[in-house]
Amino acid sequence: MRIKAPLLLNLTLFLYSVNISAQSKNPLFTEIEKSKNQKIDSLINFNTDKNRLQYLAVLPSINYDFYDKKINVGISLSNLSLFYQTKQRNKIELERLKFQLNEKKENDILTLEKEYELILDTYEVLSLELDNTTLTKEIFNLKKAQYENNKINLEEWLNVQKNNQDRNLVILTKRKSLISKMKQFEVRIKSRCFQKELEHLLSNK
Repeated sequence: MRIKAPLLLNLTLFLYSVNISAQSKNPLFTEIEKSKNQKIDSLINFNTDKNRLQYLAVLPSINYDFYDKKINVGISLSNLSLFYQTKQRNKIELERLKFQLNEKKENDILTLEKEYELILDTYEVLSLELDNTTLTKEIFNLKKAQYENNKINLEEWLNVQKNNQDRNLVILTKRKSLISKMKQFEVRIKSRCFQKELEHLLSNK
């Protein structure tokens, strides 16, 4: 059977994209997904084992007839029918539960990935602001020297100081907020995923 060129190209692109996606997946979330899968498997296995005990309901009843001196074995057809109905219903419910748990797992991981990327983006922007501190200090010292040499008046110098304080306060607030978010995220996923970033932020006081 010959495969048409467009179909072959689409198939190749699909396999390439799947391979790239697998390679680019963050190891951090691979471990989280692995842990969640283990919990799902444990829960499914627990419910499966619990459902297996229902076979006890269809075991034959045994009694001894002292008058005829014989053992009677009885099987309830209604119990047998109910057992198979319950078995099928439990099987469907178990599949539904597994689907719901996997769907929730995917949504949870997606939410964590978005939050992780947002924190990193915020960190990069704040890092740029912190790196610009040196230039800001030079401008501040220049304005200070100008005021001391009567090149600018008191009002302008006071505005320079106010703007500098406002800027420092904004950066300080951003820094503390980001540090808090990083630590909270690490606690939630039980991993030191922002260790390098936190060290950098804590060293820039």
